[in-house]
Amino acid sequence: MMTNRRTEQDTQSIAKQLRATLGEADVDRVARECGFIVRKRDVTPLALLVACVSTLIASKAKWLADILRTFNRFTGKAIEYKPFHNQLAKAAFPEFLRLVLEEALEKLTMSVLTRVPHHKLAMFKDILMHDGSSMAVKDSLAGHWPGRFKKISPAAVELHVTMSGLKDNPVSITLTADKDSERAEAPSPEELEGCLLLEDRGYQDRQVLKSIDQHGGYYIIRGTKNIRPTIRRAYDSNGHRLRKLEGKRLSWDVLRSNVRDLDIDWGPSKNLYRGRLVVFYRRGKRNRKTFTYLHTNITREKFSADEVGDLYRLRWQIELLFKEWKSHANLHRFDTSKPQIAEGLIWASLLAALLSRAITHAAEQILGTELSTQRAAASARHFLDSILESILRGGRTLRRVLAEAVAYLGGNARRAHPERDRNKGHVATWLQPIVALKN
Repeated sequence: MMTNRRTEQDTQSIAKQLRATLGEADVDRVARECGFIVRKRDVTPLALLVACVSTLIASKAKWLADILRTFNRFTGKAIEYKPFHNQLAKAAFPEFLRLVLEEALEKLTMSVLTRVPHHKLAMFKDILMHDGSSMAVKDSLAGHWPGRFKKISPAAVELHVTMSGLKDNPVSITLTADKDSERAEAPSPEELEGCLLLEDRGYQDRQVLKSIDQHGGYYIIRGTKNIRPTIRRAYDSNGHRLRKLEGKRLSWDVLRSNVRDLDIDWGPSKNLYRGRLVVFYRRGKRNRKTFTYLHTNITREKFSADEVGDLYRLRWQIELLFKEWKSHANLHRFDTSKPQIAEGLIWASLLAALLSRAITHAAEQILGTELSTQRAAASARHFLDSILESILRGGRTLRRVLAEAVAYLGGNARRAHPERDRNKGHVATWLQPIVALKN
């Protein structure tokens, strides 16, 4: 399976991309540019990076000594704890790993999904999902990273992520204190021309919605239940007009147990938002009546109310990404009171997860078989360590170990129910794996 010419060419291409991202010369360049190193010592930037990634992808690491032991295993050295800790405690340590992650996002991500041919989904250049995920850090870091919930998590950070639906990978990641405003980290309207943005209710903002529309972008953003816009026009899910709702203020009392597709006027005249609001009825806790509001500027001539709801379900992919990070890449609180170490290990965790996804996506293209990134992440230590070791040794065996990784993923990370995914999963919404077109 790994001997045909095309496979060798594809493996060579991936090896080239990995060398361009994690090769010693490139990693050293990044380390020098950010001031992490001035001259090389026993703890080299590449060896440190490899030790961090290997440790974080392998098991539930809790101590910095776990990374040191991995470093000594890879390098054959016997570095003691203090000089090793001193490297991690450098002010430039987190910036070094953040920049390597940034280059990896740019060089290693690829398109893995595409639109169903001739479908109206082609009107979007990409489908972007944006959200934040919080995690606690050591309580002593509360002065540096204050949390929103002081009694439960005095110190916490939030990762703000924009994910591409077509690449099935993040395209932007920022880190802030959990207490900071999340809206400031959302994609700017200028970046969204031709793209569809999916966001949760924390990002509802009239001015932002208007600005995205003015810059040629599209959005489906969940609304909060406390808004009271005026209903200008109302339709049911079949497009039949409901004149009895028009002119009323939106409230649960005027809505029935059905889908409602509304044109609304929301806000004061100086900051009036006129848009489309799709309302879905559902039963909440204790069987109580509740609704889901979805703001969008996609016209109902293009997408019906039910289709807007189907599109919004794609946002679940970013929740699965967060779950993958926290379950399989050791994205958790480390026992350190130094913010530079805590932040650096967060970036290292994300780099480990990105490498797992990138190699899985590449293997999928080579094999022509749909693979599960969750299954691959759960077993990443079985194929990543040999790749990392080859890179650390200069990459002479990289093509061979990549071929072995591809074979391993083909046998252990196939999607269990690809046909079911076409009906219920992320490819149900008019998307399909690129490998499906090749077969």
